[in-house]
Amino acid sequence: MRGDFSRLMFAGSRSGSSRVLMQQGRVLLDSDWNEAEAAGLAQHRELAADIIGPHGGPAHDLGFDLVTSAGGLEFGAGCYYVDGIRARVRSGQWSTQPFSPFLERRQLPDPPYLVYLDVWERHVTVLQDDTINEAAPGGPDTTSRARVVWQLRILPIANDVDLAVPSERFPLRAWRARLRGNPPRLRARAGYTGLENHLYRVEIAAVEEVGATLVWSRDNGSVAVAWSETSPDRTRIRVRGFLETEFTPGDWVELTWDDLEYAGAAGTRVLVVGVDDGLLTIDSASATGEVHPDPRSLAHPVVRRWDTARSPAEHVVRGAMHITEGEEWLPLENGIEVQFAPPQAGERPHGYCVGDYWTIPARAATAEIRWPHRPDGEPKTLTPQGIRHHYAPLAWVGVGDHVNDLRHQFGCLARPVPSARLAPS
Repeated sequence: MRGDFSRLMFAGSRSGSSRVLMQQGRVLLDSDWNEAEAAGLAQHRELAADIIGPHGGPAHDLGFDLVTSAGGLEFGAGCYYVDGIRARVRSGQWSTQPFSPFLERRQLPDPPYLVYLDVWERHVTVLQDDTINEAAPGGPDTTSRARVVWQLRILPIANDVDLAVPSERFPLRAWRARLRGNPPRLRARAGYTGLENHLYRVEIAAVEEVGATLVWSRDNGSVAVAWSETSPDRTRIRVRGFLETEFTPGDWVELTWDDLEYAGAAGTRVLVVGVDDGLLTIDSASATGEVHPDPRSLAHPVVRRWDTARSPAEHVVRGAMHITEGEEWLPLENGIEVQFAPPQAGERPHGYCVGDYWTIPARAATAEIRWPHRPDGEPKTLTPQGIRHHYAPLAWVGVGDHVNDLRHQFGCLARPVPSARLAPS
């Protein structure tokens, strides 16, 4: 979540508390509010998952009924729970689903294939939804939102022996582990020399054939503005709602929009060479991708600043840092360093995904960062805080477009009260 937060709790890092209690006369921090909300939501979803199971939907409103047709694959309206997370769906087509995982229109593969559901939470700010903004106090954004996003995905299984089993024996745990892969692990250390408190963010910027790259931000990636116009002849982009001090020549920014985020694709990194009156002048030759699409044809185009260029120059290439697994520590700034652990003996190689992130709270008062440590005092290696995907199988589609439903359903627990019998007089 790339918001202006003081700190974010790692997923699964529980303090053992069931509630967060406010005390009189104390300062209320955003992290207290967010932890209280997260604790309540986690308990709600865990209860739902305990009762429903890993996935399932109500029999009276069971969503994602799949039907093959000449036009492709259609899905029905309703709702479905995956690990306690409720996904609500309107009927539609696989190829035109609302949060498409594809940047280009795709055709269904030849059967047999598995249709499955991918559910996660997306962080939404005023840049993605301007209805969040409240004009009464003068127009500043206030809170942000987390919203459930779902995608219908296809997995060809013609040569997949492990999945060629009857539906009642579907290997859910092993299949989920294969989809998630072996997540990377990072640790951080510092004798923090900064004069201000910051929430540093380390995020996977791109995944390439030769490895992965990262970007980092001292403000959790929250310095971002709406991108409203591109001028190809002057290689300038017009933005709305930014302060001149937020961008300076020499910054590297990312150009992105909704479709890229839904597809888990990297945005374009490009060097800023000028800042003047709502215009960012960029160096097109430095760009890692497209810089001249018409923003009016894109959903919620955003320009986001990253601070990676503040690292020592020998570690930075085109606004990002190559990830090495092993003993090397990568320097960020103000004494903060990060290290990626290699796979343990017998493990598969780590699978990096664009958008995987870790946050590092840095505190000037103690000259330290807040990072968990092992009993021997060494910093722990941690898997990414997000994005956390949740998967559920929906159906097999076999030869002849036969659909074998893999969904689970549950009925309403409430029953009518039996009528009382009148005793004979």
